[in-house]
Amino acid sequence: MPLPAQRPARPPTLVVVGAGPTAVGVLERLLANAPVLSGGRRARVHLVDPFPPGGGRVWRSEQPDLLRANSLVGDVTVLPDASVHVEGPVGAGTTLAEWVREVAAARPDDDPVGREARRLTPASFPSRPLVSAYLGWVLEQVVADAAPWLDVRHHAARAVDLADGPDGAVVRLADGTLLAADVVLLAQGHLDARPTAAERELAADAARHGLTYVPTAYTADADLSVVPAGEDVLVRGAGLAFVDLAVLLTGGRGGRFERGDDGRLRYLPSGREPVLHVGSRRGVPYRSKLGYPWAGPPVPLRFFTPAAVDEALGDRQVDLRADLAPLVARELAWAHYTELFRTSPGRTAVGWDDFAEAFVAAGDRTAERALVERSVPDPRDRFDLAALDRPLAGRRLDDAASLQEAVREHVRADLERAADPAFSSDAAVFTALLRCHGTVAALVAARRLTPRSEAEDVSGWWTNLFSYLASGPPGPRLEELLALSEAGLLHFLGAETEVGLDEAAGVFTARSASRPGTTTARVLVDARLPQPDVTATTDPLVAGLLARGAARERTSADPGAEGGAGARAGSTSTRRCTS
Repeated sequence: MPLPAQRPARPPTLVVVGAGPTAVGVLERLLANAPVLSGGRRARVHLVDPFPPGGGRVWRSEQPDLLRANSLVGDVTVLPDASVHVEGPVGAGTTLAEWVREVAAARPDDDPVGREARRLTPASFPSRPLVSAYLGWVLEQVVADAAPWLDVRHHAARAVDLADGPDGAVVRLADGTLLAADVVLLAQGHLDARPTAAERELAADAARHGLTYVPTAYTADADLSVVPAGEDVLVRGAGLAFVDLAVLLTGGRGGRFERGDDGRLRYLPSGREPVLHVGSRRGVPYRSKLGYPWAGPPVPLRFFTPAAVDEALGDRQVDLRADLAPLVARELAWAHYTELFRTSPGRTAVGWDDFAEAFVAAGDRTAERALVERSVPDPRDRFDLAALDRPLAGRRLDDAASLQEAVREHVRADLERAADPAFSSDAAVFTALLRCHGTVAALVAARRLTPRSEAEDVSGWWTNLFSYLASGPPGPRLEELLALSEAGLLHFLGAETEVGLDEAAGVFTARSASRPGTTTARVLVDARLPQPDVTATTDPLVAGLLARGAARERTSADPGAEGGAGARAGSTSTRRCTS
């Protein structure tokens, strides 16, 4: 990258690549600490992002308002307040709920954000464009407050290269602009990746047979115009990307939902929808967000803290699934029963002190199960992580119709429970799971996991379990999936779904462990984000650093791996630029 031979003196300069919520948070903390960090000198910040600042790519306003945030209005903020322990001073911290109230009163009727704001309550799930407006407003306030200390400039362009310069680093933008900096922060979020070998092969086979294949992508960016109306479509993946896909292919094509006199939601089709057949490893959608507030108190971690891991397993490297999964299960069960005994002692057969002592002393899963069976009479009040995680495991239904009703009953039961504060033990488990996530992060930072486990289990098994239990869709979305299923536009394929291509028939096929038979279609959608893999990224800046050896993916030898192969230990870890 050519550089000017000489540069004028410049103030301390930070370039942030990416202008979404992460950049907003960094800028807010930089401002809070600017008097100390700058030594009285003005500093400069460049925000580089082709998408609008504040919302960035994921929250950009140029996406359908049918797509919603996965958190309640009352749970969202990017500004720290007195409850947050961070370096530097904190203010009152305007939350999304407070901003919505102000916008509802101030904006006119012809403003879509104002109209939506007037419909929202703290218990509503806002649209992504509305959250984008909030994030943009926060960034504007931070930039305005920064004026005495920081000059902030947004560049609506993509950063394409990063190299060492004569007095720091230089970032090159797609429009040719060169930005000199003392520090560069990469905050692009989830990086796109080139198709995997399996995806390339599948795309080639689909093209050869005249089939339609929509590969992994952020759903709002996928070209869904290639999915024809009225045709059967196989969908691989039943997580949040699938929920967005279902929204865009139904309500996004003119269909609408209507609640009948019996209180049930029904879908009124437009006639432009495809028929979706969705399968995954679990075979069911992610669990519903809880529909009630919970005051706690949260249950402190007991079995899955870094110190507890040391006590149980010593200071050796550990495997997240083999060594730590049992501790996670025990921790979540402890939170569940602590809350159950605290709030509903009438639903238990023994006192808490006796139960807690026996639970801690239980030497294995068998003893723990026996204790629970004699202490908690109602099976609905018992905690079984394996059953929660794989609700269709071991079940094989006679036919497709039986499977549909089984999954619908599962979703109905999940919705009913998620709306009932009598089962606040679920909220305690949710909070404990968040804290367990902190322990996993601490163990990764301390290099306590084996290389294989860090590379595969953290972004694989653990993230999948966490997302399924703690980051599912809002309850209304699951209710909509039920209505689509009952309207015949959504069919569940079951657990352990395997997708292939029948060369002789020239169609995609799907089979599952939950029922006999094969489902065929001429369209397949992979409803998930690309797997994080920094070596396969299409981001030009990161790809360029890797190509010339200025950055690398961190790997380390795994003695337990066959042949002593190296294991990837963090697909987004790169060294500082050394070119």
